[in-house]
Amino acid sequence: MNDAETLESQPAHPEEHARKPWLWPALIFIIWCLALLIAFNLDERIARWVQHESPLGNVGNLSRRLLRLPGYFPFTLVICIALGLLHPRRWIGALSLFACGAAGGLAYSILKWFIGRHRPKLQIAPFSFHPFAGGIFGLFHAEKGLSFPSGDATLAFATAACLSLLLPRASVFFYLAALIVAAERVLENAHYLSDVIAGAGIGILIGHLLTRWFLMNFATQRAKVDRGLLRS
Repeated sequence: MNDAETLESQPAHPEEHARKPWLWPALIFIIWCLALLIAFNLDERIARWVQHESPLGNVGNLSRRLLRLPGYFPFTLVICIALGLLHPRRWIGALSLFACGAAGGLAYSILKWFIGRHRPKLQIAPFSFHPFAGGIFGLFHAEKGLSFPSGDATLAFATAACLSLLLPRASVFFYLAALIVAAERVLENAHYLSDVIAGAGIGILIGHLLTRWFLMNFATQRAKVDRGLLRS
């Protein structure tokens, strides 16, 4: 290839590359918003179908709990310990996953209290909202039966997003496990479809932002310390 061909193969506007990292997040956000709007329109129909058909009626409680494991914070803690012992980044990986789980729990707890939407198991009324359920004390002693967003889905997808950055080769498995959690919650009529889609978006956002922050900041500091030790 000659110099002229090389120049022709290069982009005419190098600044376009600087904008590309924002393209995918923006596109994913738009898709998530559209999915949320569609889900709101399907919530009542799906909830009534689940109520009538009971698709998980033959599935035992133990099996349901196993399907929901990625949505349990104690299970997240077990993974944190495994990362701390086995992952190349050790405590950085463990701490990032713990932070994602804790931040996800805080986010969905505040949103549930703020929005005040009840589970379809209690009443199929997807557009019935009771904001600030229980007043200011409800923020610390949450009313039972609130559904938006799904806490299990938020935690499962936050975990999947975090682990996908730490162990990218297994990312498909992590997101598949999170999808199973979300499906189980809808098919049990514990949540509307929009509950789990909202939780998925919130979880992925928290997982990516916090994990990237931990990897960029703490990994850089560790590298500086290692260089300092080598020089000494």
